[in-house]
Amino acid sequence: MRPRATVSGDMALLTGERVPQQCPSDGGGAAGGGMVPAHHPALHPTSIRGRKTSVRWSLSLTKLWLFFLWVLIATPAKTCADSNGCDFYGSGLEQDGRGVQPVYLSCSSGRVEWQYPRAGLRVIFKSPHKDRDFHACIKGDAKFEGARIYLEGHRSLLPLFALDDGRPRELFRCFTSYKGQAALYVEAEPGADDLKKQVAAFDYDLQSLSKGAIYDPLEECRPCSEDELLHLYCAADFVAKGTIVGVTDDPHLSRTTITIRATKLFQQTSPVFRHSRGHGRKHARGKTSPAKEEEEEEDLGFLSNLVLEEGGYVGRVEVPLQCGARAGEGEFLVMGVMRLGQPILRCAPRHEEWLTLARGAQARAQCVLET
Repeated sequence: MRPRATVSGDMALLTGERVPQQCPSDGGGAAGGGMVPAHHPALHPTSIRGRKTSVRWSLSLTKLWLFFLWVLIATPAKTCADSNGCDFYGSGLEQDGRGVQPVYLSCSSGRVEWQYPRAGLRVIFKSPHKDRDFHACIKGDAKFEGARIYLEGHRSLLPLFALDDGRPRELFRCFTSYKGQAALYVEAEPGADDLKKQVAAFDYDLQSLSKGAIYDPLEECRPCSEDELLHLYCAADFVAKGTIVGVTDDPHLSRTTITIRATKLFQQTSPVFRHSRGHGRKHARGKTSPAKEEEEEEDLGFLSNLVLEEGGYVGRVEVPLQCGARAGEGEFLVMGVMRLGQPILRCAPRHEEWLTLARGAQARAQCVLET
C-alpha cells in the first residue's frame, strides 16, 4: 500500500494545444444574439432552446419593462470580440458602454484581459475535445479590479469571483461544463472613472473529462495506474526523486503544500525545484515584481536551510486539501503539472516501485525512462 502522501490526481492531462476558432458570423446563432446555441440550452439562464414563444398581449407594464431590460442585457456588441480562440485582450471603451460583448474560447488554457471594463463580457468556453465535458478553473490577477464574474447557470447567474466576496483572490474558482460548454458573465462595476485605468484579468485552465464521465473531486486523490505513471513521466512539467520534509494544510486556499528535498531532478519546465545554493531569480522567466522577488528570496532562504548540509534541490508542490496528504517515509518519484501558475502533484509512487516498473516497461514507454 502507498502512504497517503503518494496520492495523485486525475490523469486526464491536456496537451495545451491552441486551436484558434473563428468568431461566428453576425447572421445568426450564438453570435447574432449572444446566446448559447440550441444544443447547449442549460448554460444560459435566458436560453430559449429553439422553441417558438408567444407574448401575451395581457402582459403588465412591469413585465414589459422586465422584458425590455432582458433584451438590452442579452444584446451583444455589434463586433465580435478580438479573440484568437485561446486568449482575449480588449477594452470596454470600444463597446461604447452598451451591449454585452461575446468572447469565444476553445483552448485548454489561456487568458482574458479586459481593460476599462464597461457593460459586460460573455465568455463562452468550448471543450477542446469533441463530445467531452471539462472541469475548468480560473484565477484572478493580483490587480484584478473593475468587474465581477458570474457563472451562467440554468436559470440564474451564480457568483464566481468578486473582490469583496470574502475569499482569497488567489483561490481557484472552478466549475464543470454542460454538454462540452460553459459560459461566464463578466459584469463591469457601475460608476467607473474614465480617467482611471482598471483591468479585469484572469487566467483559465480546462481539464477534459473522460467521455460520459461526471467530475468527482476525489478523482484527483487516487493513486496513478502504471499506464498513467509512464505517460506522465514523459509529459509532466516536473519530475524529481526526493523525500518529503514537510506538509502544510491551507484551508483558506483549499490545498495542501508538500515540501520536498529532491536528490535528482529529471525535468522541469518552471523553477519548481531550486538548488539549495542557487538563486531563484536566475531561473525565473520574464519580469518579476520587487515584492514577488522578495517573497521568492525568503522562500528560497527557508528551503535552503532544509538541505544546506546535504545539498540537492528543494521545492514545494500542491495537492487538493480533500486528499488528506501526509508525509511518508522513504524516497518518492514526484511528477506533476503546472496549472494556473501552481505546481500540482499528480503522481508520487515510491522510488522502489518506479524502478520495478521502469525496468519492465522501457519498450512500451514514449520516452527514455531514467531511474
